Amino acid sequence: MSQFRITEKFISINGEGVRAGQLAVFIRFAGCNLDCSYCDTKWANQSDTSYTLMTENEIYNYIKETGIRNVTITGGE
Repeated sequence: MSQFRITEKFISINGEGVRAGQLAVFIRFAGCNLDCSYCDTKWANQSDTSYTLMTENEIYNYIKETGIRNVTITGGE
């Protein structure tokens, strides 16, 4: 089973898009090769950033346990 490098997982309010203002579960993967000028989490792309290894089942279970249906997945490109 694959493991993924997760730098953050948390619940917050969506700030943009059609779900703005609604609660969402955020899952932030470590690393990204895009280097977007507007990125607000460049720290998650550093080689020395801390992360937790999680399987897809662990990520899924975390999301299910929150009871929140909106999920934002970011990073890790």
